[in-house]
Amino acid sequence: MRDDIASERPGGVLVVEVRGELDIDSVLRWTTVVEAAICELPGPHLLALDLGMLEFLSIRGAHGVLDAFTRCRERGIAGCLIAAPDSNVERVVRFTGLAARVPVFEHRLLAIAAYQPVAVRWLPR
Repeated sequence: MRDDIASERPGGVLVVEVRGELDIDSVLRWTTVVEAAICELPGPHLLALDLGMLEFLSIRGAHGVLDAFTRCRERGIAGCLIAAPDSNVERVVRFTGLAARVPVFEHRLLAIAAYQPVAVRWLPR
C-alpha cells in the first residue's frame, strides 16, 4: 500500500490522515481501509478524517467521505473532518454540501477536544 493514508487512535478516537489525491481512482481503496480500521477499534466514539495533507479532493471523493460517515453513524460513531481553511479541499467540502452534513474543524486537536466527554475536557487548577 502506498504511503497516502495514516491513522492514529488517541482515546477511542480514530484519526485518519488522507494524503495525495482522493478521486474516482482511489476512493474505493480508501473507503475499504477506513472500514477495516473502524471494525478494528473496540468501541470508538469518533472518526476524524484529517484532509490537511490532501492535495486534491474530487466530487466522487467527497461522496466517498460522506458514505464513510454514514456507515459510522449506523454504528453509533460520530464523525468530523479536519480541513485547512480556504484550501482547495475545504472549498470542495463546502461546495458539495459535505460541510453541512459533517462538522469541519481546522485542526485535529480542536476536533478531538470537541468530542471528549465533559469530565475529560480541560479543567481549571
